Amino acid sequence: MALNDRDLRISLSDARTIDATTSYARSGILRIGDLFSEAVADALHHHLDREVEWGRVVSQGDKAWDLTPQAIALLQGENEKAFLSKIHESARDGFQFLFDSLIVSDNADERRARGLLVDRVIEALNHPASLDLFRTITGEPAVRVVNGQATRYLPGHFLTSHDDDIAGEDRVAAYVINLTRGWRSDWGGMLQFHNAGGDIPLALKPGFNTIHLFRVPQTHSVSYVAPFATVPRYAITGWLQR
Repeated sequence: MALNDRDLRISLSDARTIDATTSYARSGILRIGDLFSEAVADALHHHLDREVEWGRVVSQGDKAWDLTPQAIALLQGENEKAFLSKIHESARDGFQFLFDSLIVSDNADERRARGLLVDRVIEALNHPASLDLFRTITGEPAVRVVNGQATRYLPGHFLTSHDDDIAGEDRVAAYVINLTRGWRSDWGGMLQFHNAGGDIPLALKPGFNTIHLFRVPQTHSVSYVAPFATVPRYAITGWLQR
């Protein structure tokens, strides 16, 4: 399907915008369904499922490491066991993540030059109409840019608890555009929000053609994806920044 740039912009009716703004102001967490037309959502899912060459990201201290598809292919047998052992060791007591990713450039010219569908989505999120909608919903008129990446969580992938508050990033809110079909809650991969006592009062299931938007800072995580999950957890994620 040939998509117009307009098809990829975030647009809500006046009534839905009012509901979203009210809900976000009340809790700082928002879920909006039917984000795109069905045809656009189908095209985005196909893109992530069939057309993306995935890398893999992990944390080491305060740095993220990107593994190329070629490096991922070498993680077999004892190499994979040793790699996962180190990842799990650091996850026991600190911040760690393991998932597949395709980074989208923050530079608009570079996005347009590569021209992948996910690049076009981030370009559309930075259209003035989309930015105005985000400013309205969050109540933050200083929102000026949206960045992003495509993500794929496979069995064994996870993201431990953190609050997204990084000095110098000026993050207003995080977003997750969910493009996962047929996900079951008991497969894991839940977007979990933690309270001060470590309990999880809210966990949001990956869905299809929905966006989760939440205020920064808030402690959250993505729960471990079970080995019996039968489909990947696909999303486009990033932050609204001042």
